[in-house]
Amino acid sequence: MMGRSIDEIAYMLLKLKDSGNEAAGGNAVNNFARFITMLIIFILVLVLTYYTTRFVAGAKKGSLKTGNMELLESLQLGGGKYLQLLRLGSRYIVLAVTKDHVEMLTELDADEYIKTAESSGGNFTEILLNRMKGGIGAIADKDNDKKEGSDE
Repeated sequence: MMGRSIDEIAYMLLKLKDSGNEAAGGNAVNNFARFITMLIIFILVLVLTYYTTRFVAGAKKGSLKTGNMELLESLQLGGGKYLQLLRLGSRYIVLAVTKDHVEMLTELDADEYIKTAESSGGNFTEILLNRMKGGIGAIADKDNDKKEGSDE
């Protein structure tokens, strides 16, 4: 480099800078193409995930229904505790299910369940409480009577 003049060095630096700008311009187009490709892949993964989830949910729902037994409804009460409504043949049974224990709460008549399924006004919990004799339904009624008596 000793024999080169300042003009030659400046020319080489400008040429190097210009070639860097051309490469940067090419990189911008290349980066944009990569961005669009990644965006398309991301959208495809989301769509695939959506349809896979629907398929698995449908398969699970189908596996819950067999010839004489079907899980109709399940209500999570929290802490791994559930109320479940099962159809066993022509019987409808309400179960309390916990991590370590399953207990039958009551049995519903077929026409009671059909009314429940067709009606849009009532919900499963209200009908269960009204159906149960003694137990939780009686306690709820006593609490309501106490509240009404204290309001007067």
